[in-house]
Amino acid sequence: MILSNQQYCFLVCLLLMQMAAARAQETAQDSVVPDSGRQTRLHVLIDEGHIEQRPGEVDRSASSAAYTVIEAARFRDTFVSLDEVLEQEVGVQTRSTGGEGSLSTVVLRGAAAEQVIIYLDGVPLNDASGGAVDLSLIPLDNIERIDIYRGSTPLELGSPSIGGAVNIITRRTADDSPAASATRSSHRLSASLASFQTYRLNASSQLSSAKDDVLLTGGYLQSENNFSYLNDNGTGLNPADDRVETRNNDAVRHLTALGNWKHRFNRRYSSELRLDLSDRYKEIPAVSNSPDVQTRLDTRLYNLLAQLNALQFGRKDVNGNIKLFATSKKEVFDDSLAQIGFINQHSTALTRKAGGQLYAEIVRPQTHWKLLSGYSRESYDIDNSLSLVQSDTNRRSKAEVSVENVSYFDEQRFITSLALRYQQIDDTVATKTDEFGNIVPGFNKNYRLLSPQLGLKYRLDRRTYASANIGQYHRAPSFLELFGGSGLLLGNADLLQETSINSDMGLTYGWFKPYHWLHNAEAYAGVFYNRVKDLIVYIYNGQGVGVPENISNAVIRGLEFTLKLLPSKRHTISANASLTDSLNESDIGSFNGKRLPGYYRQSLSLRYAYSLQRWVFSMEADIKRDMFYDRSNLLPGDDVNLLNLGLRYLHQRSTVDFRVNNLLDENIRYFRNRPTPGRNLSLTYSYLF
Repeated sequence: MILSNQQYCFLVCLLLMQMAAARAQETAQDSVVPDSGRQTRLHVLIDEGHIEQRPGEVDRSASSAAYTVIEAARFRDTFVSLDEVLEQEVGVQTRSTGGEGSLSTVVLRGAAAEQVIIYLDGVPLNDASGGAVDLSLIPLDNIERIDIYRGSTPLELGSPSIGGAVNIITRRTADDSPAASATRSSHRLSASLASFQTYRLNASSQLSSAKDDVLLTGGYLQSENNFSYLNDNGTGLNPADDRVETRNNDAVRHLTALGNWKHRFNRRYSSELRLDLSDRYKEIPAVSNSPDVQTRLDTRLYNLLAQLNALQFGRKDVNGNIKLFATSKKEVFDDSLAQIGFINQHSTALTRKAGGQLYAEIVRPQTHWKLLSGYSRESYDIDNSLSLVQSDTNRRSKAEVSVENVSYFDEQRFITSLALRYQQIDDTVATKTDEFGNIVPGFNKNYRLLSPQLGLKYRLDRRTYASANIGQYHRAPSFLELFGGSGLLLGNADLLQETSINSDMGLTYGWFKPYHWLHNAEAYAGVFYNRVKDLIVYIYNGQGVGVPENISNAVIRGLEFTLKLLPSKRHTISANASLTDSLNESDIGSFNGKRLPGYYRQSLSLRYAYSLQRWVFSMEADIKRDMFYDRSNLLPGDDVNLLNLGLRYLHQRSTVDFRVNNLLDENIRYFRNRPTPGRNLSLTYSYLF
């Protein structure tokens, strides 16, 4: 277990300091209105967002990308996870391997999780080692806002991706004015109890002065994940051997901390320094659910970001942003008894990445020029201490140069954006000794990727606009796909990069108080069509060993609908629906015309909230149909019928939140033989000092 006594002591000391600081400032804070106003909390289902003024932040008013904004008021002071929040948005589906703290990933518009880039404050979390970003490593308590871009990635984020992007913005001061910051010091404590022996504790302090803002947060999550489920023993057609069991070896211990310091030199220049840490111990259950399994995965993650913002740099119309970042991830996988894989493993994988990014813009009334350049270098090393599988360090360096022109016509009603992006990726894949003792020689591989992108947007009025996008995107194979992994995954040095042509169109129509009974409303309808060439998929043999291969063509197409209604200040209604077809057009006859696995064809979500004085009642329903686990479409996935209820009580500086999740008590398997928990309850108490 990687949570040491010193780390537990650190958490306790942090909480004690929070309480001491709160008492010292209690008198001054009594006259301050809490930063989490009641009106923001009540209407948690419609998020209009706001336009950031910082250089390097996406200007959504001018962007033609299909996007969704999730503000912190949606999830603050309630017991939910990041994947559960994202799952409620149109075009977004998440997949979880089990209970709280288990691996969870996100897919957008039918694109695989590896094709979706997850950003933390504009810095990509995807690494060259491969695999999708694990959302369970990112605590919601540290998040201020989530931006989801489907299909088209704004230039400000860099690294254009086939599936789209999710940009997670960590907590920070929203108002940069010294007068506002001088009165924003606050402290928050939150504690949660939930089913399956689950406990969560979070604390945060924000201290502000005329020129500085300091934010400190700490959190701890513990769960046994000992939920009940129906185990069919892998024989779905034979109910005779089915039995109800308690999930074994699925516990989690997760400690997180974040520090953010912002300094304002003057009205034009500011700097920001952020460090966040994550230390997680996670047990891995076997497919057989044997109580004797002792397999686990320990993960330590560090992210460091330093940035400098400059407004009117040299000229009134020039702004800039410089980012320097470094990440380190250490994963220790312990299957010493070969209880999950075919060979005994005790592997240590270490990923390190460092780089920088420069963003500059020239803002004029009729045109907006953007320039982004960046460089990063990454190393990946994995060793298995119990078998012959060994390798040297694999390395990837990536350089990027992008330029975009945004032009305004017809009194800024019509907006065009033309972007050209160039990436140069150089891989050094090291020599490896595989599980059979054979030496696999290393090799070098280089990619030169050019990505043009065109976006159009026409505003009929402030709230109604039409948009369209078309662009070419690429993804280079990961080290896992090129090099292979221990046990069940082999590499393929001949893999080609994936290439996709993405296109979409959408109409957003908003109106305000059109009738006496309707306070506010917004509707969105969109279509998309993506053609992916050389899509990378894994092909498994009879022994369960997978080899990645390119398939010649795949088509992903679909429809999206969103409706948000605010009949009055007390009622909020939101509905999302999507229909997605993802077809395999491979040269392999047995797969041609089949659907790509892992994504539901039909998806519907409904959300409702009602507020009365200090009480807020909410209801969420998620319905999904028609998914397959395999490329042959012989193994249908579980249907999804989720119903969640919530009740929140607001009293001055306190919040009490009670939730019933998965009211229908269904164990959903997003991955075959990996069930998620059934009905579960949670109670959260939060206090703002």
